[in-house]
Amino acid sequence: MSKDIRIKKGFDINLVGAAEQNTSKAALSNVYAINLLDFRGIMPKLLVKQGAEVKAGEPLFYSKDYKDMLFVSPVSGELIEINRGARRKILTIKILADKSQDYLEHSKMRPGADSEEIKSLLLKSGCWPFIRQRPYDHIADPLATPKGIFISAYVTAPLAADLDYTLKGKEEELQTALTALGKLTPGKVHVSVGKGSSSPFAKLQDIELHKVSGPHPAGLVGTQINKINPINKGEVVWTITPQDLVIIGELLLTGRFNAQRTIALAGSTVKSPKYFSTKIGAEIATFLYASGVKDERFRVINGDVLTG
Repeated sequence: MSKDIRIKKGFDINLVGAAEQNTSKAALSNVYAINLLDFRGIMPKLLVKQGAEVKAGEPLFYSKDYKDMLFVSPVSGELIEINRGARRKILTIKILADKSQDYLEHSKMRPGADSEEIKSLLLKSGCWPFIRQRPYDHIADPLATPKGIFISAYVTAPLAADLDYTLKGKEEELQTALTALGKLTPGKVHVSVGKGSSSPFAKLQDIELHKVSGPHPAGLVGTQINKINPINKGEVVWTITPQDLVIIGELLLTGRFNAQRTIALAGSTVKSPKYFSTKIGAEIATFLYASGVKDERFRVINGDVLTG
């Protein structure tokens, strides 16, 4: 059963340079970087030293406040740089990638796994940081119980990647992740898709589907939460992006942390706007110059035009 949500107020910015729906594999980046500023509210404690050899999915640091919450390497290779700022605060960790990737193997999720088993696997595998908590949009507290989980698969931001396209063929991973995450909340897993779209979520189970229409910010998960089940005082909800769901689902099915992403390289400056398959932390140059740029001076935005 699905419910319709119509957003009337807002505005769509129609920019030139939308990505064509064909995907190329980006060249393997020489160096991958983890920006610790992306993990708001986390006090990191390093587990490895500079010069260490790591596997893809191997823990690099943990949260001082919750030692079971691990943060892992997106690739296998050598940890070549730990960049620190004021008061020795860790800013970035850089890894020189191997040509052939080696993965840390975890146990697959067993059929009938309970919530504690699922939570333990997500924490030790590095997938937990993909789960965000509202209010405040920080990494979810593993000790909290959300009243619901919200996923927005409807994109309204200008030039953002088309999720109906990037998630095509990933139904098994999505279903596995949704079923597992549904055990972490007494409430429902809410998924919002575009009205009339051919979303991979449309035929999945263990979710409450919402069909959304209207201009931006209709695609923002916060807007959808407000329409579906607003947060009251003392309540929390969790949110996850659809591409992070794919990584979680693949981990549960295979036991591997595969940090693969399909991104849209778009904009009026790009000669050939299209999609690229890459990994978290890759150098932008690996796909930016493969498509070519028209101007000598341009600005690269990581994310959409409004919030990137």
